[in-house]
Amino acid sequence: MTYFDIPAINWSTLKWMRESALHYRYRLAVPQEDTPALALGRATHTLVFEPEKFEAEYTIWNDGTRRGKEWDAFTELHADQTILREQDVELVTELAESVRRHPLVQTYLDGGEFERIVTWTDPGTGLACKAKPDWILPERRILLDLKTCVSAQAHRFGAAAARYGYHMQLAHYATGIEHGLGWRPKRVLLVAVEKEPPHDVSVFELAEDDMYVATVEVYGLLQAVKVCRETNTWPGRYTEEQALQLPAWVTGDDEEENVESFDLA
Repeated sequence: MTYFDIPAINWSTLKWMRESALHYRYRLAVPQEDTPALALGRATHTLVFEPEKFEAEYTIWNDGTRRGKEWDAFTELHADQTILREQDVELVTELAESVRRHPLVQTYLDGGEFERIVTWTDPGTGLACKAKPDWILPERRILLDLKTCVSAQAHRFGAAAARYGYHMQLAHYATGIEHGLGWRPKRVLLVAVEKEPPHDVSVFELAEDDMYVATVEVYGLLQAVKVCRETNTWPGRYTEEQALQLPAWVTGDDEEENVESFDLA
């Protein structure tokens, strides 16, 4: 049985409860399709944590457009591998090298386990859960996650982490490690590497208070899933009419709008 076949809740689907139960149920029925960006993310992770497996898991397509008889034959021949373009391999290699040579990261690269499958029963709801953390160091009680980003500057990456729920993802992993493996992470780290050159790297540690808040939020999502299952109701964002919320610049409350845009994989 593969990880995807395990009948349990993972963060990739649970995070949709942040939108609504309707979005969550849809993603259960229609999983998010694989994309080139996701493939690049996986390749970067492999090169950082298990570089010796890269050649076996990935192959390169150098013959132009990815369609036609030659492409079909190539995909059939390499059905058990992820196919990347040569420029993709160059990019993920640069990203991985930037991470691996960073002095703060090097201290965590030995003695870890990459994407170990963890399963557990959530003690508060009784729901079956699963996770596949990027990197754990059991002897040192460390949980580490790698993200590519637009900016590894503290405030910008922090805003992106909150937007995408990285703190909640790691809280889900930490709970799984505690109940599935029998130990609680003492340190929870996020390694951020910028996707554009020079591929700057930052290492962030989640504070205990932030992890507590995230754990409570994740528990709330699981409770909501339990209620929806029991009642077989899966509402959207709103169950009542809402007042339209126009941006501040429309009403003149804010003279200048300042919007940060993020695109993380």
